[in-house]
Amino acid sequence: MPTSNEILEGLQAITNRHEIFAIGWHAVFYVVLFLLAIVNRKPSNRLLLSLLSLPLFSVAGFAWSAGNPFNGILFTVIAVFVLVSGIRTNNEKIVVSEMMFTVSGIIMVAFGMVYPHFLETDNIIKYLYASHVGLIPCPTLSVVIGFILVYRGLGSKYVMMMLVVFGLFYGLFGVFKLGVYVDAVLIFGAVMLGVLLKRFLPQSAQRTQRKN
Repeated sequence: MPTSNEILEGLQAITNRHEIFAIGWHAVFYVVLFLLAIVNRKPSNRLLLSLLSLPLFSVAGFAWSAGNPFNGILFTVIAVFVLVSGIRTNNEKIVVSEMMFTVSGIIMVAFGMVYPHFLETDNIIKYLYASHVGLIPCPTLSVVIGFILVYRGLGSKYVMMMLVVFGLFYGLFGVFKLGVYVDAVLIFGAVMLGVLLKRFLPQSAQRTQRKN
């Protein structure tokens, strides 16, 4: 397994060699946020969840290109899982979560969009449009988890379970193995998603009992 320094150098290389892709992903997310929050568009759970697989595929692609098969495999798996789950989930309009989950989700999206690590710049404004969402794991997971929190799981408890596991793993790994202490925010998001998931499970059990 690569050393902590080798992992950090690999992540830093991705973020600073592919700035144009980071800017592109920021543009995509800002457009999506504008449509959801300002224009008040209400896409279906199916559509939004399927679209959230795309930045995960992007992270997988950059991991493979940087010679990091571990992240490449894991993010290929989760990206395919989210895409398939999105295609299979219900076609109902998205629903906003309760306040504490909505606020937590907004924090997670904002954190992922301005992820304050790895980017080499003296201009703090640059974090608003060129940090690493869509390129490396933690900020991308933060944004995806944020959307899932804001929009009440997007109809898939299985995606929520997977993201809780991935969020905790990458958050804990970042903090305790790599010394990237800002990844504690990802741990917070994963925990909040776990709380939201716990509220879903009794409902699922009740529906199963009714069918039986």
